[in-house]
Amino acid sequence: MEDEVLENLNKTTDPVLQKQRGYSLDVESTLVGKRPELFTTIKKGIIKAVSLYLQLLWNASSNGKTINVMDLILNSQTLFGTKFETKDSFTIRHIAADLREIYIFIDPTSLTKWYKNIDTERPDISLRLDLNKKIKNFLSEIVHLNYERSYNAAQEISKLVKDLDKEEIQIPDQFEKYLDLETFESIFESFCIIFVFNFYKIFSEFLYDEKKIKYESTCIT
Repeated sequence: MEDEVLENLNKTTDPVLQKQRGYSLDVESTLVGKRPELFTTIKKGIIKAVSLYLQLLWNASSNGKTINVMDLILNSQTLFGTKFETKDSFTIRHIAADLREIYIFIDPTSLTKWYKNIDTERPDISLRLDLNKKIKNFLSEIVHLNYERSYNAAQEISKLVKDLDKEEIQIPDQFEKYLDLETFESIFESFCIIFVFNFYKIFSEFLYDEKKIKYESTCIT
């Protein structure tokens, strides 16, 4: 089943878009919960689910992209795994460029068009979409080395995360402290994790558990 699912990554005509149903990924309920602390520890099931659903939106758009969404996320995971050994700001810039790319063709209109049972007007989903848009803008500032503007964006993102998930991501009161390498790396990685995890939380209700459906069908009969 997994191989069959992955084969659909590059198809422009896909059963999910035709039937308005989700892939069966045998997703464990434990995947939806507290976000991981490290980007490298984001579970494979989460990355797969996010990649598959965003890829379908990419393929439904005339975006001219040939790279897979999953490759962008996995490449970012690999770069995070280097622990920034070179202390090269361009490593972070590369990660920011890869991750912001996956959001370019995602908006409430495209979600409503293709995934009709995702209520983009529902407060929590609307807030998550808004949060991810702000994180995408934050990543864009990093790509363009606009750190002062990224600082302003980080403050807005921190407030949204607290309102939505009751999590504290401390943003220093002073811009100079924000630019401290260790502090900035921690904030940057937290936002990148939230970015991917948010998409999973949005799509998770659109997934279905094949094993659970079969079990419930057996009980009914």
